[in-house]
Amino acid sequence: MRRTRIGLSFTIGVSALSLALVPGAAAQATHGSSRPLTASGPAAGMRVVEVTSTAQLPSGGSSPGSRVTGSFAPRTTYHTTAFTNNDGNECLDGDTNTIPNNGAKVQLWGCNGWSNQSWYWTPVPNMPIGYYTIQNGDGWECLDGDTNTIPNNGAKVQLWGCNGWTNQKWYWNGSTLQNADGWECLDGDTNTIPNNGAKVQLWGCNGWTNQKWTYH
Repeated sequence: MRRTRIGLSFTIGVSALSLALVPGAAAQATHGSSRPLTASGPAAGMRVVEVTSTAQLPSGGSSPGSRVTGSFAPRTTYHTTAFTNNDGNECLDGDTNTIPNNGAKVQLWGCNGWSNQSWYWTPVPNMPIGYYTIQNGDGWECLDGDTNTIPNNGAKVQLWGCNGWTNQKWYWNGSTLQNADGWECLDGDTNTIPNNGAKVQLWGCNGWTNQKWTYH
C-alpha cells in the first residue's frame, strides 16, 4: 500500500516548519560518483515564509540570465504546501514508499496536504534571483536531476541527499522550473497525466501546459 509512513512529523512554533525524523543513512552514496548525503531541514536560523500568493516566491526573468529587479529576503526559505502541474492539476509528490532513500521517486499525485507534497525552496547563495534548491518536506532530500540521463529528453527526476551540485539547482521564472544542469524543464508526462503516479521528468522546454506549474 503506497501511503505507509516511514517518518514522524511534528510542528514547532509559529513558523509551521515541519521536521521529519529520518532513519540514519550512510555518509556517502554513489550517484555517478560518491556524493555526500544530508538528511536535514532548512539551516538553523533560516526564516520560513509560508507561500500563499504568487508574489511571495521571488522568480527570475523569462529565461536564465534575464535581468530582474528585487532581491531575496536574507536567510529565508520559502515553503509551498502544494506545487501543481497545470496539465491535470496534480501535486508534485515524493513517493513515501521510497523516501528517504537516494533515488526516491518523484511523481504526480492528487493533492492531499501530506508533507511529501510540500516543498522548501532555499535561494542558492551568490546566484541571481530565481535560483533555488528545493527540499521535500518528508525526508528533506533535494529535488535532483539524474546526472546519468541529463540532458536527454525523459531524464529522471528524483530525490537525493542535498549536496550543492548543479543538478540540484533549479531556475524558477514564475511558471516553469528548469534544471541548471542541462536547462531542461520539469515536465509532467502527458501519457500518464492525470493518473496518480504520473511520471515527472526533464524535457526540452516547449511552452506546453505540462511544463507549467503553480504553487499554493
